[in-house]
Amino acid sequence: MQATDWFQYAFSALVVLATLGGVLWVLVRRKNAFAPNSEGRKIKLVETMPLSLKHKLMLVQVDNQMVLLSVNAQDISTLHAWQPQADPANPTALPTPPANDFRSVMQSNL
Repeated sequence: MQATDWFQYAFSALVVLATLGGVLWVLVRRKNAFAPNSEGRKIKLVETMPLSLKHKLMLVQVDNQMVLLSVNAQDISTLHAWQPQADPANPTALPTPPANDFRSVMQSNL
C-alpha cells in the first residue's frame, strides 16, 4: 500500500471520531433535548431509590398528592399516599411528604 492510503484512512477515522465527539458534546449540553417539557404535567417522578437489581422505591407526585410506590418486575404496589397539605405562607407551593423513614412506612403497611 502507498503512504497516501494510510493518510486517507487516518483522516477518515479522525473525521468520524470528531463527529461523534461533537454529537456527544451537543447532547450533554442539552440534557433534555429529546425529553418532553415537564411543565404542565400532572404526574412527576420526584425520586427513585433502587433496593436491588429488580426492586426499587419510587416517589411520584400526582397533581398535589405524593405516592410512594414499590416497583418490581411483576408488580407495582402503593406503599403510602400523602394527602395534599396547603402551605398558608405559599398556597401555590407543592406539598412535601413528611420526613418519615421509608422503612417505617413499609412496616406500617405490612
